[in-house]
Amino acid sequence: GSPCLSLGVLYGGQITHTAHFGQVDINKPPFPPDDNTIYHVASLTKVLTAAAVASLVDEGLLEWNLPIRYYLPELEQRQDDLGQKCTLIDLLSHRSGIAMANALWGQKHGEFLLSKSQIVQTACYIEAVKPFRSSFVYSQWNYALVTAIIEKVTNETFGTYIRRKIFVPLGMSRSTFMRPDGDNVATPYSIDDHMNPVRVKHLNMTDRTGFAGGYAMRTTIKDLLVLYQSLLHAHAHAHELRKDVQSTDGSPFRDVKAIFSPYIGVGTAAIDSIAYCLGLYRTRLPNNLATSSVNNLLVGPRRMPRIGGNSTGLEVFHHTGNVPGYFASAFLIPSTMSAIVVLTNSLSFVDPTDLVGQLLVTQILNEQPPHDNLLKFCDLAQSTSMAAYKALNFQLQEYKTEKPPDLPLVAYEGEYFNKAGTFIIKISQEEKGLRMTMQDMPLTSYYLIPYDSNTFYWPANRNAEIEQSMWPIPSTGYHKIVFGVNERHEIDRLIWKHDPLASPEVFGKRKGTKTLSLGKL
Repeated sequence: GSPCLSLGVLYGGQITHTAHFGQVDINKPPFPPDDNTIYHVASLTKVLTAAAVASLVDEGLLEWNLPIRYYLPELEQRQDDLGQKCTLIDLLSHRSGIAMANALWGQKHGEFLLSKSQIVQTACYIEAVKPFRSSFVYSQWNYALVTAIIEKVTNETFGTYIRRKIFVPLGMSRSTFMRPDGDNVATPYSIDDHMNPVRVKHLNMTDRTGFAGGYAMRTTIKDLLVLYQSLLHAHAHAHELRKDVQSTDGSPFRDVKAIFSPYIGVGTAAIDSIAYCLGLYRTRLPNNLATSSVNNLLVGPRRMPRIGGNSTGLEVFHHTGNVPGYFASAFLIPSTMSAIVVLTNSLSFVDPTDLVGQLLVTQILNEQPPHDNLLKFCDLAQSTSMAAYKALNFQLQEYKTEKPPDLPLVAYEGEYFNKAGTFIIKISQEEKGLRMTMQDMPLTSYYLIPYDSNTFYWPANRNAEIEQSMWPIPSTGYHKIVFGVNERHEIDRLIWKHDPLASPEVFGKRKGTKTLSLGKL
């Protein structure tokens, strides 16, 4: 379910093949994608961020193992290991333990919810959900902090630095960290429950947001192949010299050994099997190559194919990118100087870029394809996703009661802040429920219905959510808001479990807003 798809193959260090299917925008006259069609590639950005840090280490402006609090003194507020010991390697390898907390920066309609100046202060109070350096926890906040550090030491925006150091030297003229203009830009879609494409808004994740280093790159098949070609040549040069090579003459990449080294095992896998490096996953075959894809989450790692039965020990470096409206996958095989890139312009039930990419990997390695019947796999992913929403609605309704709110709806009105003081949730009365608005953003709001006493909720509806450019989140905690009552029987806090892995976050009510209590009734 994707209006268009582009793919490219690099083999033996040379670009050997590109192909394109579908059309850029189904609501306009047919316009097929080509080598220069721009897609939002989201987390494929991360290896560039790692490369930027490596370059700055080479220049002496950064150090791999110096605690980041030396660059961002605000983090001294954190007395845990993340605040006191965390290094650039810990952030780039997602082993800091910091929570995902995606709802603090984006929820719906493409609106970005924090200013760049609020990023570091917000991160000072985000929960660590795993012990430091003990587990892999994929969080955009790791790369937001790295972005802040890069911008501080260079006195440039992240995008400006990457353009100067990588895009221009490599001739990546169609790559940007801003929303691109022109006709040859893949229009973002999501796929509804009836397999219909629904146009969604572009995520306002740009160089102005502070998250550019994790998620913001827009680029083309051609530019990505040039990028990976240069990166693989630098890797080969470092490997051939068999010593601590920091740079390759004429290459924009420095210390590629650090970038391609594994630092933390992913999930339950041993670090030698599936690991995260710096901006790349590293999987040793035979293995599951979908670790970074939503396909792995949808059907479970046990149902994912193991490929590479004839390529024991071979390393594949890979990553996916996904955002409402786009999927992207890249696979790098240094031993054959090969790279595969697949891009699409929809958020569908299955990640087609991962499946197509794995098929191409098997062709390069002369292996059996990962599935005899990919259509059955796609059907399984779709049914799993729809079943998750069905189960979510069942759980929400099962515990819903007829107990009305303890107080008149006006008593819940007010402004509620996170502990960092950077995120405001505004509650106002609307008809028989409440209107919840995030950060005074007009489109990021929800109509809350009484659920049980001081708990309110909004119903889960996958179609409605994707139409609002949301990433589907089948979590009961995400859909429920609990209001806390103090000893004076006044509403004084709002509690929201917006991150499934983290504890519910408490937002304190601003003093001076309505505090009608039970005793005044």
